[in-house]
Amino acid sequence: MNFKSFLSVFSLIVLLSACSSENKEELKSIYLQNNLSVDRVDEPIILKESFVKEVLSKVDAKNIYFETVDGKKIPFQLDEINGVKEYSLECNFKAGEKKQIIVKTSEEALPKLKHYTNVRLGKDANFDGVYDDMKEDVRDTNHLPGSIPVLYQMEGISWENDKVGYRTYWDKRNGKDIWGKTTSEMVMDSIGLPNTPSYHALQPWGVDVLKVGNSLGGGALAMIKDGELVRLGDTKKATFKILAEGSVRSILELNYEGWIVGDESYNLKQTITIWKGKYWYQSDVVIEGNNTDSIQLVTGITNIALEDKKYAQIEEGTNTIVYTFGPQTELKRLMGLALILDTNNLNKMIEAPNEGSGRSIDGNSPISHTFYTDMKRGNSLTFKFAMGWELTDDAFKTAKGFEKMLVAEASKLDSPIVITK
Repeated sequence: MNFKSFLSVFSLIVLLSACSSENKEELKSIYLQNNLSVDRVDEPIILKESFVKEVLSKVDAKNIYFETVDGKKIPFQLDEINGVKEYSLECNFKAGEKKQIIVKTSEEALPKLKHYTNVRLGKDANFDGVYDDMKEDVRDTNHLPGSIPVLYQMEGISWENDKVGYRTYWDKRNGKDIWGKTTSEMVMDSIGLPNTPSYHALQPWGVDVLKVGNSLGGGALAMIKDGELVRLGDTKKATFKILAEGSVRSILELNYEGWIVGDESYNLKQTITIWKGKYWYQSDVVIEGNNTDSIQLVTGITNIALEDKKYAQIEEGTNTIVYTFGPQTELKRLMGLALILDTNNLNKMIEAPNEGSGRSIDGNSPISHTFYTDMKRGNSLTFKFAMGWELTDDAFKTAKGFEKMLVAEASKLDSPIVITK
């Protein structure tokens, strides 16, 4: 090859190399660091939309999605919460793992992902046996517990994931009940409809697992006022709204206006979040009114079906775990119930009187059969309520198995995934 030919070939190689560099896609990455020396499964991640677009260097980017470095798409959803858009994802991590997430965009609409969380309020407004799936609702001030014909499917609002389901009675009881699940499918849309089996009997999907009575059930709300325990009962107005619902998490908001306690009137907002793969839901409560700094908000765990009226209390990092365990379901199966609370905000646990039983029709009935929280005074309360049922997972056939799950969750709360770009 003469020198002139060599220069031609060399120039061609340089040109091709330059074109290749220009066409090569620059990866836009986010890094997620697990600082714990344990594996983490279905770990919740929240990314502000503004942060993601900053990573992309494109404020007008559309149809954003996420992949692992080996090209596997990561389940996610885009939600707008109180005017702020954010992406919610779930990832698995090995102990100490730093994971690289690739941020991508597509000109085509993204496929819809399977839901692993769900919120359901079915309302038969026309009393014709057809329950509409309500995304928002204003509760009828004249609606009473146990009213016939049945206005609300399952008596109220349910939220579920692939592990467990919960519900709140959408009447003046405002109690919290639990669905024990034996399936990862979303089932609340089809339960409690006309001509369907009773959800109090074990079905292929599971069962209404909790006896509530006059207790606080699975994390219902109350207040300590002048030394007395007052449940969140009748209010002048109550509204429901779904803030997010999808493959990764669901969020609902309950607003209660005109809660009369003594001579005072309060407004209370409760935001409930449930994530895929978790046995707990998170409750964020804020109350407004006079002298809210002196208010003691309360939640609790029912012990109505617990033969040995005892609870365990342990500390894990900045959190206190309070739990019960035993054959305390409607079917006398083993189940654990728990609260995860900020240790700094908890004074002690108190046991309500064990008087009366059965279904509470009067939403203003005294609270009974409950271990409840004596919290520090203030206008807000945040907690997680968890359950573990032996028919959902064999790990919950023992108290130690249930406690192990709770401790693991509490430790993760103290060491959230570190997000960098």
